[in-house]
Amino acid sequence: MLGCYLTPYFAKILHTRKPTLYVDGFAGKGKFDDGKNGSPLIALECLSGALERYKGNHARPDVSVKFIELNHSDDLLNNLSDRHKQHSEVISGKFEEKIIPLLEFSAQKNKEQNVFLYIDPYGVKALNANLFDVLPSIFNSAELLINLNSWGFLRMVFALKKTKFRENIDELFKDLDEYDKSTTNSVDRANLIAGGDYWQDIVARYKREEIDCYQAEKEFASKYKFRLREKYKYVLDMPIRLKASNHPKYRMVYATNHPEGCLLMAENMASRTSFLIIDIQNAGQMSLFDKTADNKIISNEELIEKVRALIESTTEPIRLNDFLASFYNEYGVLCQSSRIRQNALKVLEESYFIDVIRIPALTPTGKASTFWSEGNGNTITIKKREL
Repeated sequence: MLGCYLTPYFAKILHTRKPTLYVDGFAGKGKFDDGKNGSPLIALECLSGALERYKGNHARPDVSVKFIELNHSDDLLNNLSDRHKQHSEVISGKFEEKIIPLLEFSAQKNKEQNVFLYIDPYGVKALNANLFDVLPSIFNSAELLINLNSWGFLRMVFALKKTKFRENIDELFKDLDEYDKSTTNSVDRANLIAGGDYWQDIVARYKREEIDCYQAEKEFASKYKFRLREKYKYVLDMPIRLKASNHPKYRMVYATNHPEGCLLMAENMASRTSFLIIDIQNAGQMSLFDKTADNKIISNEELIEKVRALIESTTEPIRLNDFLASFYNEYGVLCQSSRIRQNALKVLEESYFIDVIRIPALTPTGKASTFWSEGNGNTITIKKREL
């Protein structure tokens, strides 16, 4: 999923003509034991491709790639080619100790930077909500992609609040490679990880048997996203599970203030959902219906109702891509944007619920434009039709 997103991300970010800082906070060896590329090499290959394809009228902006790694920094260096080393630096040490000096130095050098922070830790203790909060105010743009070990956090705060799991622990943490058994005796530290004390109510409700642990995990993930939205306009998450019957293993959480980034990641998550459900969960067997990452089927009727409700709440005309980003932010990644455009917005246009303003309004042959995507000079603005 990282590679699918970084390819268009680097292509777009280069055309901002501003320098970019990409940080992989828990980089690992660079390669897995089976020889496949890990996140560092994936990122560098995406960057190399974008640099080769760059055709801007101005000099290519600088892209700085930093890898922070505690235990395997020497292995990582050995796995980087000379070409990759030109664009990257390996920083040996703990993420929580290295990241703030790195960001402070970068900000002093140039605040007009784009920053992308990829965090795939073993556990949650290295997460810092205050750090995430400050990034958008310091840099030109900031994006986060976080592997949120929500189960690890629940295990930590349940122990902190002396609350035992009622469910089978072995089953809960089965195959959770990222699971970190480290704990904390500090409520303040748990608050810093979560970005608030909202988790305490979740634990209390679980202790009173008002919710089970699966509902507790889902509520924590939802409130964690809500907390990120204090500083980031668009926040998405994708639950990762290997079987349809499984509960999420962990969640990939993405945050940005730019609708283009949100739309890119939503499309990426939707395509990865198809891969996980069709190729892994269903062993390659196609389904007649699209499923979400939560294994739910969204009918066209439900999709239309959600689009209609969002349009009702949108008081001003809105560009199509901004609307699509808002849809994903509101409802989650339910499907590819093509389905929203063709099976919902097009239907609402034909039923005269919305007006669609297309530029150019006419085709080269003089017919009314009917396109349903923006780009290459085409723009679309939608608004609810006034009675």
